[in-house]
Amino acid sequence: MSYVQALREGLHAVNRNWQLVFVQLVFMIISFVSFFFIVGIPVAIAFIVFGLDLTELLRLKDVISAFRDSAEALGRYFGIAVLVILSFLVYVLFAAMLWVFTLAGTVGLLVRSMRNDQKRFGLAVFFSEGKRLFFPVLLFSGIIAVLFVCLALVLGALGGGASVVIEAAKSHEATLALFLGLFFSLVLISAGIALILVTLSVTVYGIAYLALNNTPPLKSVSGTLRYLYDTPSAVGFYGMLLLGYMVIGALVLLIGSPLTLIPLIGSILSLPLQIVSYFIQAYASLIMLSASFCFYFRTGYVAPVPESTEGSDTSPPPTEEPDQAPAESEERPPDAP
Repeated sequence: MSYVQALREGLHAVNRNWQLVFVQLVFMIISFVSFFFIVGIPVAIAFIVFGLDLTELLRLKDVISAFRDSAEALGRYFGIAVLVILSFLVYVLFAAMLWVFTLAGTVGLLVRSMRNDQKRFGLAVFFSEGKRLFFPVLLFSGIIAVLFVCLALVLGALGGGASVVIEAAKSHEATLALFLGLFFSLVLISAGIALILVTLSVTVYGIAYLALNNTPPLKSVSGTLRYLYDTPSAVGFYGMLLLGYMVIGALVLLIGSPLTLIPLIGSILSLPLQIVSYFIQAYASLIMLSASFCFYFRTGYVAPVPESTEGSDTSPPPTEEPDQAPAESEERPPDAP
């Protein structure tokens, strides 16, 4: 399947479910408003109880003194400080669960649209797919998070080893140290980009694998790795989509930033501009996700074959033949004369 065809099919699937952009906006507003209810109110109560003057915090020289004066109060009101920390953790958990549910519903709708062109957006279907794929997507996201942590540790270890080699080379010759520094920097940057791209590809194609095949998360990861090994063009296609998304985001930021510098009109246009930029970025992210799903659907997905009845014995059971008449034991008497 060509990249252009996959992009065209992904764009067509998003256009059939354009309401997903508004759904993402609604969930973003819910996440933003919940921050004030879950975190803002406890923090405001804590500032009032600790006696911190919020107007003084606007001046940098008063920040340290304001918190130093409240150090004693922190010991007395330790319970409220714990409440603030717990409220922030609850908000992070709530926002993460909300994001997973939104992603699960979006993935479910896109997959249904790929399997059947007549399927379109429905709010009931969105919630149904979100419930169905919530826990699989949550577990899969946890596995990917562990992979990202391992990737960061590997890159950190490589960077630390490279720095040790460079420091050792500095004691012998500065030119060699400069060469090694440039060489290791290029190697680490290239390796980091490659590993991050592969990990992101496993994430996107793995969600498609999970949703289309209804497999457990661990099996989805292993199946996705086999698919990417057999189809390396999938990584190139996702890299192209990611580059296009970054270019679109940079263009939106480049167009919107100068308008905010205008004294009066910039502040008035800032909010509508932020909404429009979010719509553009959400639409571009949906196209990237849908095109990746279409590419996997055309190149790696194998529909389950229904059980065949060929060769099964469907003939009626044989009927038992009636028993033969028993042989006559007595001879027939001769005819009378």
